[in-house]
This record gives sequence, C-alpha cells and structure tokens, in this order.
Amino acid sequence: MTFDRRRFLSAAALIPFAARAEPGLKTGKKLLVLDFEIIDTSSEPVDQRADHARRLSQARDAIASGLAAAGTYEIVDRAAIQGDLDQVLKQTYIRTCNGCETTLARKAGADLVLTGVVNKVSTLILSMGVSMTRASSGQLVYHQGFDFRGDNDQSYARAAKFFTERIAREPVS
Repeated sequence: MTFDRRRFLSAAALIPFAARAEPGLKTGKKLLVLDFEIIDTSSEPVDQRADHARRLSQARDAIASGLAAAGTYEIVDRAAIQGDLDQVLKQTYIRTCNGCETTLARKAGADLVLTGVVNKVSTLILSMGVSMTRASSGQLVYHQGFDFRGDNDQSYARAAKFFTERIAREPVS
C-alpha cells in the first residue's frame, strides 16, 4: 500500500468539521424562542395572514422542540413573559422593538433569545433569517439566512429543519 499525500491531506482537512458535526452538542444554556414574523412584499391579492401566522408558529415550535430534543439548549417556557410579549406586539414588531427581546429573555431567565423573520417576495421566493442574541449584553451572537422556495407548509418545515440542524451542529454557548 502506497502513501497518497493528497488523500491524507484531504482527510486531515475534514477532521475539524467532523468533530463539529456531532449531533446533540449540549451548551447548558437556556434559550427563549420568540414569535417569528413575516415581511410580505408580494402584493398578492389573497389574504394569507392566517396561513402565515400558523406556518410561522409551526416553524418556531419545530426549531425550539428540535433543539430541546437534541439537548442543545433548555427551552424556556414563554408563559412567564407572555403578557409582556403581547404588550410589545400590540405596539410594534419584535424586530423593531429596540432590544425588548433581551429584556424579555432576562425576565424569563434565559441566557439567549432566538428570533426569526421570513421575507416573502412572492409565492416562490422566500427567505428566513434566524438570529440569536445574548440576553445579558444584547450582543448578536448568531445570524443565519436561508432562501427557500414555496409559500407552503412543507417549505416552512424544511427551513425550520435546516435551522434546527445547523444550530444543533454549531451551537452558541
């Protein structure tokens, strides 16, 4: 058997990625997952707000339960801050509330807070951005965007699965 230098270097280069790809990395951190929002600039004539609200809730819940099942984060119950969250949402969006997400996270006893926004350009062109902020400092510690096709349940579920796997593979601690 001969030594193949290129094969050895290729395999050696993958070692750091293999170590990071282990499922179920545990951070010991508490994560508050807030409501996901949508910016719909599609100008479609059909009112889809109810469908969007349902899909956004399902995506949020899928990410939260997936990260909890993987043991990556302890998901904080939103019940303690639901009244405060409802008050914020009556006035503005989470994405424009000037740091209210970190206040809510601290009040809920979370170390980190996760938010998400979907941008809908058309029925076929959407993107989802997920951000994580440190509750103690308000520092943005994670942001990932993902384009997806199709304004339907399956597309949102796939986007949520992508984020769950991505965050679980490379969690913020």
